[in-house]
Amino acid sequence: MPKFPGFAGAGLLVLLLVIVVGSILFPPAQWIPAEQWGIALESEGVSGMLIFVAAGMLATAVGLPRQLVAFIAGIAYGVATGVFLSLCAALLGCYLTVNVSKRFFAKGIVKRYPNFIAKLDALVQNDVFVKILALRLQPLGTNLLTNVCVGFTSISMKAFMGASAVGYVPQMLVFALLGSGIRLGSNVQLILSLVLLVISILLGMLIYRRHTQRHQVST
Repeated sequence: MPKFPGFAGAGLLVLLLVIVVGSILFPPAQWIPAEQWGIALESEGVSGMLIFVAAGMLATAVGLPRQLVAFIAGIAYGVATGVFLSLCAALLGCYLTVNVSKRFFAKGIVKRYPNFIAKLDALVQNDVFVKILALRLQPLGTNLLTNVCVGFTSISMKAFMGASAVGYVPQMLVFALLGSGIRLGSNVQLILSLVLLVISILLGMLIYRRHTQRHQVST
C-alpha cells in the first residue's frame, strides 16, 4: 500500500488556508460572480442537476479533482445538496474509469506485466475496505491512478465502491462547505472547511498507521 503523501496533504492545507484567509480579507463577491453562478445552475432545476452530475462524472473519470466538483456544487446548491450531487458524480466517474480500464486495457497490461499485476492483485485481496478508505482520505494524487489500477485486479467492486463512497465524503463536505461559504460570504463556513480538512487528513493517516501496525504484528 502506498505511503501516505504527507507533503501533498500539507500542500493542500496551505492552499486551503490561503483561500480561506483571502476570502475573509477580500470577499469573493468583489472578484468572482459566485452568486450568479449559483443562480444560473439552480435556475435549471432537476435538468441542471443531471447535467452537473454528468459533467462531474466525466471530469473525475479523466482525473480532474473531485474536490473541485464539490466546490462548484457547494457554490451552486449549498452544502447538503452539493455534497450529495458531487458524491454521485465522483462515484459514477470512479465506476466509469474502473470499467474502461478493465474492459479496454486490463488484458494487455496483465499479459505484458503478469508478475506485477499478480502482486497488485494479492495486495488488494485482504482488508480491501480499509486500504481503499485510507487511499480515498488522502487529499491529492491517487484517485485516477487507483481507479485505473483497480481495473487490472479481481477486487470486489462492492467493497471498492463502498469504501470509495465513505472515503470521499469528508473532503466533498469540506469543499462544498468552502463553496457555499464563498457564495454566502460566511467566514464561519470557510474556517469550518479548513478544520474539517485537517480532521480528514489526520483520520486517513490514523487508519493507515493502525492498519500497517496490525499487519506488522500479524507477520
